[in-house]
Amino acid sequence: MNRIKILLALLAVAVSLPATAQFRQDRSDYEYMFKADLGYMPFVMNLGDKGVNGYYINDLQHAASVNIINGVCIKQDFFVGLGLGYNMVIAPSDIADFNFANGWHCPMAYIDFDYRPLDVEWSPMVGAKAGASYLMADSPYGNTLTPYIEISTGLNWFFRYEYRNMERNYLSLYLELAFAYTQQTCFLPIRLGFRF
Repeated sequence: MNRIKILLALLAVAVSLPATAQFRQDRSDYEYMFKADLGYMPFVMNLGDKGVNGYYINDLQHAASVNIINGVCIKQDFFVGLGLGYNMVIAPSDIADFNFANGWHCPMAYIDFDYRPLDVEWSPMVGAKAGASYLMADSPYGNTLTPYIEISTGLNWFFRYEYRNMERNYLSLYLELAFAYTQQTCFLPIRLGFRF
């Protein structure tokens, strides 16, 4: 009797394996992902109301940036996530001299969105960020919390494109050019990133 139960159990397992394999081939359209990038943000201009003490960020101060975004890739074309970033705002002469002691720290938090409209190896992309930036400075204004708004365009490269017929390919490198406003200042961020 035990042998019959064992054979029936093995038969039930054998019948269920093809169904399990088929289920695994039909992957979800949603994939949990990270984006990480490094960037350089040249100064463009100051906007807003200039106070008695000047602008929050002085004229011609650039920024170096690091961003990590945690989110969801939807059908490989859309990405939505929550991001944390860090900007080091510094004068170009100090960057050339590797003198980062005079820089101002500027952490930020934001919602990130991007869209890649083409399903090809090299795909254009557009994106946006909206959040807040906190300038930790010894300026006359002290610490300031202001909106962070950005629109971007770029190029996305699926570096494992040859495997796309066997599995969904979400991994990619991207190059991004953006226009950003924060701390009464407009920047032109240039970023190189990795989606994984």
